[in-house]
Amino acid sequence: MKLPVIVSLFLLSFTAHAGGLPPGVYRHSDDTLQKLYAELHYLNEVGREIHLKYDDKMAEDPSQMRFCQGEYGYIDSRASATIGIANRLDSPNKDEYIATGWKAYECIKCSGKVTSCDAIPPTLDTIKAEYKAQQAE
Repeated sequence: MKLPVIVSLFLLSFTAHAGGLPPGVYRHSDDTLQKLYAELHYLNEVGREIHLKYDDKMAEDPSQMRFCQGEYGYIDSRASATIGIANRLDSPNKDEYIATGWKAYECIKCSGKVTSCDAIPPTLDTIKAEYKAQQAE
């Protein structure tokens, strides 16, 4: 009974290595340029909404930070996941995408600066261009 399981695991690991990615590189099937684009676009929208809604309020009343975090605290994990998506992509622009992911993470923080959001739109243009180039190939 144990031998077929061991053989199956061996074959599974062999086929995983033969799948085109270097050994040790994990790529989730949903990690695509389209997903990165959608996530960065969403984070940009939410980040700007946060700063529009709360920056002036927090300047007047620091206790507003608690309300901001209560309303938008959920977005932290989504921003962190976006950095992971960028890191797993096989792209010549990978470093730019990761850096923008960190800017997006700063953008959506209640304590962050709205200027962090400014790094996102140029990267969205880069993603669009890369996607169109891939489609043309």
